[in-house]
Amino acid sequence: MRLIAERYELRTRIGRGAMGEVWSAKDRETGLEVAVKLAQSWIANEPELVKRFEQEGKLLRRLKSPFICGLIDAGRTDDGVPYIVLERLTGETLETLLVREGYLSLRDAGKILEHVLAGLAAAHDAGVVHRDLSPANVFLHRAPNGKTTAKVVDFGIAKAADASSGAPRTGQKAMMGSLPWIAPEQLGDSAKAGPRADLYAAGAIFFHALTGRMPYGDAKGTALVVLKRERDPQTIDEATGEKWPTGVKTFLMKTMARNPGKRYASAEIALAALQQAMRGRAPALVVPEKPIESTPTLPVGERKPKIR
Repeated sequence: MRLIAERYELRTRIGRGAMGEVWSAKDRETGLEVAVKLAQSWIANEPELVKRFEQEGKLLRRLKSPFICGLIDAGRTDDGVPYIVLERLTGETLETLLVREGYLSLRDAGKILEHVLAGLAAAHDAGVVHRDLSPANVFLHRAPNGKTTAKVVDFGIAKAADASSGAPRTGQKAMMGSLPWIAPEQLGDSAKAGPRADLYAAGAIFFHALTGRMPYGDAKGTALVVLKRERDPQTIDEATGEKWPTGVKTFLMKTMARNPGKRYASAEIALAALQQAMRGRAPALVVPEKPIESTPTLPVGERKPKIR
């Protein structure tokens, strides 16, 4: 057994990456189950990597939303290794669900994306851009009462819109994020990624969740980079050979526009547009004035046809 900060009792390793590990743990102070993200010990000798790891904790302190995995604590072990303590989530990622199911009904995919956009709205309002949104970073958390909430996770390469965090800057012309999901303006230079880059990723996730396919088909690597820079993604009608509601098509067209200036102006506006589309109305292309409606939980039921 390993004890972190004389408080967090590590139990089982539940994830591992290049820079760190995630452990299930018990908080001896509160008795609650938590998740501890612990950097690899060698990072302690790499100041820039330590700053980047700790940046996630600093940014998460700004974020208070039921649609973002919550921060509980952060610090360094006695031997200088940084750690982050997060709320313990139960369930699976959207990526895992889609690998198993292939695609989701419009109802279920729409509810998940409503939560994602609500989480992005909170992050953007706090001056934080995720930059690596993908199905792997959307966790479908099942509460003890059986309700499921989609939560945005892993702000490891997120950036702040201001310089107050003291975070290490992205290197010149460095691309960060997962190629299938990042916006065209991130290609080769993730420093250019603003809030609308996250909206592009959200649109790509919605497209994939509805169809089981990618907006640019099977293109990968250099071919995908070229297509993202030079061509618009295929429409959902083209990808599936089916006729989809106008509201859904308009929403996808706006969120996945190659030019960020043609996307919705904010996650809040995108959420309002999605809610209109889910009600069977084509979303307006102008800025809505009415605040968004929160949707705290979603039921994940049996499979239904893609279009309802």
